[in-house]
Amino acid sequence: MKNKALFSPYSINNKTFKNRIVMLPTVTNYANEDGSVAQQNIDYYALRKNLGAIIIEATYTHILGKSFIKQLGIDSDDKIPGLSKISKVIHENDSLAGIQLAMNVKSKTVNDLTLSEIDDIKDSFIKAASRAKESNFDIIEIHCAHGWLLSQFLSSYFNKRNDLYGPGLQNRMKLPLEIIDTIRQILKNEILSVRINAVDYVENGIELDESIIFAKKLKEIGVDLISVSAGIGAKTFIHVSPGSYPKGFLLDFAHKIKLSTNTTVIAANRLGEFDIANLAIEQYKADFIGLARPLIADPQIINKWENEQFKIVIPCLSCNQGCIANIQAQKQMSCLVNPDPYKAKVFDQPFMYKRKVMVIGAGCAGLAFSIFAHKKGLNCTIFERQPKIGGQLNLAYKPPHKQEFKKLINYFESEVENLKIPVFTGIDVDIDLIKSEKSDILAFATGSSPIIPEFCKNNEFVYSADEILEFGLPFEVSNIGIIGGGLIGLETANFLSNKGLSISVFEMDDALLKTTADVVKLPILESLDPNIKIYLNHKLVNVESNIAYFQTQNGIKRYTFDYIVLALGRKPNKELIDKIDFCIDTINIGDCKNPGDALSAISDAYNAALSL
Repeated sequence: MKNKALFSPYSINNKTFKNRIVMLPTVTNYANEDGSVAQQNIDYYALRKNLGAIIIEATYTHILGKSFIKQLGIDSDDKIPGLSKISKVIHENDSLAGIQLAMNVKSKTVNDLTLSEIDDIKDSFIKAASRAKESNFDIIEIHCAHGWLLSQFLSSYFNKRNDLYGPGLQNRMKLPLEIIDTIRQILKNEILSVRINAVDYVENGIELDESIIFAKKLKEIGVDLISVSAGIGAKTFIHVSPGSYPKGFLLDFAHKIKLSTNTTVIAANRLGEFDIANLAIEQYKADFIGLARPLIADPQIINKWENEQFKIVIPCLSCNQGCIANIQAQKQMSCLVNPDPYKAKVFDQPFMYKRKVMVIGAGCAGLAFSIFAHKKGLNCTIFERQPKIGGQLNLAYKPPHKQEFKKLINYFESEVENLKIPVFTGIDVDIDLIKSEKSDILAFATGSSPIIPEFCKNNEFVYSADEILEFGLPFEVSNIGIIGGGLIGLETANFLSNKGLSISVFEMDDALLKTTADVVKLPILESLDPNIKIYLNHKLVNVESNIAYFQTQNGIKRYTFDYIVLALGRKPNKELIDKIDFCIDTINIGDCKNPGDALSAISDAYNAALSL
């Protein structure tokens, strides 16, 4: 039995947290367009159970600070009934209910706001706090982090004012402190929390010494709880750091602020594994562990931790592909491993009989589909050509900074075993086997293969990125050319550069990852070995032996390498699909239908299971 300091209670203002785990606020884009609560908001929070507290997403206090089309608002009294429904479902799950009050003005910079507008914003926070109290929230949090409005006032990176609100730290703190002090007078019994940046991670931004001064002022005012984060929104994405960042790397900031102020603190970011979170509480590094993305991936993670069911935790990969990327694109929040985070019992639909499904392919799509379909009541059996399950996931975790994807394979293995779904590996499925199975449904999840131009085939100097990631290079070499600057090409470049090789990447477009969301793209570009040479606007037109020819803006150019690695995209594996010439219900899932990434494969598997 593990020591479970994480599950010890804690009391503030006569309100008791049943454990030390707090769900942190994350915009969902589930609200109605007028900012009122939608049923999806209620369902989403109702699913998250057994937490010490749930602090719901950033709610704008003034229409000027609305950042997202379907962001929750608390800017008017008509929002109170809907918000009260959210606090009610949180209380019914025996958790304290919190709400974050926030402003993120897009139309003006902090330096352009007039004194009259600042007074309106200040007044909006104060009125919003009263509405939060009337909506029965136990915790009211003021958002002063991540480059949102009050964070901009605090940070000299943004704040260039020359009036009572800047420059100098005392002036920069003035508006946040005035707002928070006034709210403290209103909230006599509620817990008052403030989310701050320990550091901004940008030049001329807040550093730890300034954040400690601010935190001490908050303590003097009577703030009960400080939620410690870091980073300026789109500049660094530290607060939603990818898997390339160390686990718990912001924990020391929370600890230093706790020690410097003797204030109760919430630590955050990359703390989504039980042992790390529990140890932080054991060692008094923080009073609470804040989780956001892990609770999007698995609403029941806390129950599983408490019951030591670690193997069946749906893993958060810190990939940001379904959550933060969707939010930034003004879409509803989703998750790579949990496509509909607000839906419960979605597969609980009874059948007259258990239909038998033959699933061909145990890659990401096939495994996810089998799990979803099994939960819906279908009888799935999986057949895989390779000796092990996982498909391309077995390659996905090999490049540097991608080890989180190994968690997904481990989860699939545990879940398939837990659900007792039969899996046959090393089986090359043919028509005779398909007919002998006598299935009701045939689900193809046969994946995809690398695109290899005709002029590259049968060339001993040319390999696919798949081959390199799986087997490495056959001989000792020093100079490698990678054709294709997409995700696979760049990750393969990092993989080879990490082995001390000289790497050149050629991309036909005028920028790397041009259509990839910034929250996904920037960490990848940041993690690239600076010694990797990048060539843009280079379209591969031919390969002769170990010489690659490219069409460029200045005509044809040639480059010589020891080996050439292709990352030019993928084509669906349809050979077996095309052989089906008899009557049977079939469904194509994932890459064999439309090559994509793990997010699209799992989403497609989910929708396929729903459709049956």
